[in-house]
Amino acid sequence: MAKMVGLAQELRNPNSSMNPLFYCLVLVNAAASASAGAAVWWRNRSKPVGPGLGLTMIVLGVWAGCFAQYFLPLSPRSALLWGKWTLAMSVLNLPLFFYSMCAMVEQVRAYRGWIMASYLFCGVLWLGLWSGSLVTGLSHPTYMDHYLRCHRGWYTVLALHEVVWPVFGECILAVNALRSRGYQRTQLLYFMVASIIVFLTTTSIIVPLEYSIDIPPFGFLLLPIDLAFLAYVMVKARLADYNVVIARVFLYVVTMVIIALVSLVFIGGVALVAPGFMNEKQLMFSFLLAMGIGVGLMISLPKLLPRAERMMQERLFAGRYGYQDALSGLVRELSTLPTIEEVLGTVVTTLHSQMQVSRVLVLLQDPLSGNYRLQAESGLGPQDDVETLLLKEDSPIVKWLQDNRDALVRDEMARRAPAWLREQLDAELNRLKVAIGVPMILEGHLAGLICLGEKLSHEMFFVGDLRLLGTLATEVALAVKYRRMDDEVTRKNRLIELGTIAAGVAHEIRNPLASIKTFAQLMPERMDDPEFKNEFSKLVLKDVDRITKVIESMLAFARPAQVNIKEQPANELIEEAILLVQPRLKGKRIELSREFHGNPIVNVDKHQILQVLVNLLSNAADASHDQGKIRVATGVSQRDINGDGNRNQKFTVIEVADNGSGIPAAVRNRLFDPFFTTKKEGTGLGLSISQKIVRDHGGAITVSSVEGKGTSFQVNLPLK
Repeated sequence: MAKMVGLAQELRNPNSSMNPLFYCLVLVNAAASASAGAAVWWRNRSKPVGPGLGLTMIVLGVWAGCFAQYFLPLSPRSALLWGKWTLAMSVLNLPLFFYSMCAMVEQVRAYRGWIMASYLFCGVLWLGLWSGSLVTGLSHPTYMDHYLRCHRGWYTVLALHEVVWPVFGECILAVNALRSRGYQRTQLLYFMVASIIVFLTTTSIIVPLEYSIDIPPFGFLLLPIDLAFLAYVMVKARLADYNVVIARVFLYVVTMVIIALVSLVFIGGVALVAPGFMNEKQLMFSFLLAMGIGVGLMISLPKLLPRAERMMQERLFAGRYGYQDALSGLVRELSTLPTIEEVLGTVVTTLHSQMQVSRVLVLLQDPLSGNYRLQAESGLGPQDDVETLLLKEDSPIVKWLQDNRDALVRDEMARRAPAWLREQLDAELNRLKVAIGVPMILEGHLAGLICLGEKLSHEMFFVGDLRLLGTLATEVALAVKYRRMDDEVTRKNRLIELGTIAAGVAHEIRNPLASIKTFAQLMPERMDDPEFKNEFSKLVLKDVDRITKVIESMLAFARPAQVNIKEQPANELIEEAILLVQPRLKGKRIELSREFHGNPIVNVDKHQILQVLVNLLSNAADASHDQGKIRVATGVSQRDINGDGNRNQKFTVIEVADNGSGIPAAVRNRLFDPFFTTKKEGTGLGLSISQKIVRDHGGAITVSSVEGKGTSFQVNLPLK
């Protein structure tokens, strides 16, 4: 007899072995819902939606705890009592949820009548429930130990209550999402998706049970994730791009589907090959184990293989990730831009075009006043007064960025700043007509800020946007710092050069001035001496010419010359320079040889490079003895002439070598110093001017010399 009863019980509920699993699963949902509700309530306690939605999720947790009792074998009395409380919490949860959706869009007053109607429905259903009119007994569905049986007339009212208010609330959210922009639109979209999933995993499974439509409660597997997601939407001030979320969910789903299909194929193959090898419980356990492994892989896959997630995002939403790639490329490009103006100009134009915002401003701190002044912009109109686009050192925005060291986002201020500060921040953001300000923190100090207007699409700035902008702001701050350091080094070098020039000029003109002074002092005594007058005239003219030559050379060295860059064949430049110094070479009977390896093309100012080549050929002629030899060669070489570690740049090399006595090692490091010379009649500016000309062309002059054997100068010019 006992065996017959056990068999009847097994036939009545063939899935009774799964009930403990479902019981634990629903209890997990209860705990997740209550925890998420407490977090939402606390985080949004100052707004009506906080207590409303928090209480809704807590009641949902209580409902789930009561619902779990459906999977336990209880006495009829206990089962009926737990069932009534389960239904009571379900009925109460709907008006709470409807109120929360109205509070989300701050329209509780506008829908006050409908909210009261939802609570009235709840009261009517509670009255029917506890009076015994709604519930008529217990049923035994396939996937539960027991369930309530309701009166069909009352159940129609219950079903309408369970369906109408969530659908009505979703419509309210959808209408307001279309009208909203930025953070609020994204939050509403997330909330809609999360609430729909809650509806599908709860109400859509429970309502059909009354009509003997049994749906396995696997939806409770998704409910904890959805509740956590709902809490994330309501707690976080910054949200991820919903396209990123969709791509991530799609990757999760693909992973789960693959795991499920593989496990089903394996289990089906085992059942086909050996039908008695595994019973029903073992097959179900194997499938659930495979699904558990799939969940683990689903969660860990994006962390272990971030490229897979990135590839999924690019395949699904390729257009939305172009600007992120462009900004990442901009970060790498900053190191190649030579001046602060180019760095800031490139940043604002790239941000404006790639992120599709209304305007971009870069403000840097003025070291004298401490105020933050506009240094670069994109998107300003003629009606904007640039002089007013500044922030004082004690302005609320500056203080907020300095204290928080995080992006200031208008949409986040309701959550991150008190009301009095929010008003001040809004006023300054409105004056600048921007939506966010990203700090440029350098060594713990606010060096500047990058401000962006609203996106033209009215979307919010997502977490990924702000993270990328923060990285860019840091790189821009470093780039500005290094450019300022370079400018300071250049300025100091110019001052050193100026001091050297001044000392050289003083040295060069002191002797001629001394001679002129001496003759001027003797002039009153020897005014009538013809020989004195003749010598005085010659000496004064000679010394004045020398002073004039020194001044002209100094100006050529210090003053930037007008350049006319054109493509020039290197060999033709050399031939023209040789033609200009040919008389000097013939006068000393110097033999000149040519070693041209090709005819490389260079982008140069012809007259300036001719000046360099003539100077080097003249120096070689001066250093050579009578009947000496000079060799001129051309070629192409890869070398690091600037000391920046780049050995891959190609240079055209023009070499001028002589077989003179060479340059002593002690003076080689001073060859390019202004006014340094080993010649009796030289000014010492020839090589300095030549080096300056070549450096202005992006190259350099190098020298090698062996005492007693000769010297070689190499002009290195960037290859076209």
